Amino acid sequence: MMTAQDIQGWLNGEKLRSEGVRKQYKLIALIVFLIFVYILAGYHAAKQQHYLSDLQKEVKDKKFEYLTISSELVKVSKMSYISEQLEQRGSAIKESRTPATRIE
Repeated sequence: MMTAQDIQGWLNGEKLRSEGVRKQYKLIALIVFLIFVYILAGYHAAKQQHYLSDLQKEVKDKKFEYLTISSELVKVSKMSYISEQLEQRGSAIKESRTPATRIE
């Protein structure tokens, strides 16, 4: 159990100057360095996770944009849409009502 003298020795730095603690300075420095690296790795991982989340949102947006454009392309390439547009613009081109015949 720590006494008031032990606590006072740590607070005024007397214990840090003792021979036993001075031998461990390199170990203490290594532990502090490893703690620092651990914290930096955590921040880096969080940053990477946010970056991946943003990329996933962007991919989802691009997918919906692709689907929209694709459905619009299907719509405008249908024969009925094309003939309707030609009719509205007053074109003389008309849709053929006779089926195609094969020439042999």
